[in-house]
Formats: sequence, C-alpha cells, structure tokens
Amino acid sequence: MRLLVGALTILLASGFAAPALSDGIQVKGAWARASIGTERPGVAYMTIHNSGAESDRLLALNTPVAERAMLHQSVLQDGVMKMRPAANIDIPPGGMVMLEPGGLHLMLTKLQKKLVRGEAFPLTLTFEHAGEVRVHVMIAGMGAKQAPAQEQDHDHHE
Repeated sequence: MRLLVGALTILLASGFAAPALSDGIQVKGAWARASIGTERPGVAYMTIHNSGAESDRLLALNTPVAERAMLHQSVLQDGVMKMRPAANIDIPPGGMVMLEPGGLHLMLTKLQKKLVRGEAFPLTLTFEHAGEVRVHVMIAGMGAKQAPAQEQDHDHHE
C-alpha cells in the first residue's frame, strides 16, 4: 500500500511539473486560498501568458469544486475595497494577465467542498482561440497572499 501511495504521489507531482499550454496560451502558478467551509465563496489566482501571434480571450471557467467560477475585479471605491464582476479578459500577443490578490481574480461561488490547504483541484479555462486549458489549482492557507511554497505548475491541455 505504501508503494502505491508513493507511486501516486510521484505521478501527481510529475503531472504538476509543466505549465498548462495550448496554442500559445500558458497558465502558470494557479493557486487558491483555503476556505472555512462551503458557505462563503472561494478565490483563485494565476498568471496567463500569451506567446501566440494573436490576441486571445478568456471566455469561461469551470471547476467541480464550485457551482460557478467567474472573473472578479477588486476596486478601491471611497476608501473601501469592493469586488465587482469583470468582463472576459483579453490577453494580447506576447502579453500576460495576472490574477492576483487585490486585482483580477477568480471567484468560486457555491463551493461543493471545502478548499483544504495542501490539496489541489482541477480548473478548466476556455479561450476563444486556444480552446480549453486544464490546470491544477494548489490550495494555500486561508490568509495566504501568494502561492504555496511547494507550488507546482500545471497539468495538461486539449
């Protein structure tokens, strides 16, 4: 049994070793904060690079850990930080978009399970040209301001 667990650990770690890449779109450093439970929304972050020759647009997000995943933007309004839904984002050729605390981020509503530090969950990003890019999102602590120290890059693409 220990041999099986060790082999699965190595297999999973090697699956996280390469960034997710599809038609010039590369997703790196996907991570989320642990949640208290499932009542409050979760949040996830990452960096999206476009090494392609044309602009691409993030159209949809999907994960089994939340009923809905959507882009949000944190904005400072009258001295108060507020979150607002964000439109689909364009990633220019040769450019990148950072989803990070205090800025653009993914809001995960109606969590289907608690997000637990040290675990990971799958996330599919759908782009206008690159199609689906699947990543594993590593879960950091509740108050984390950056990816977990053992952060790994992602999985695979279609």
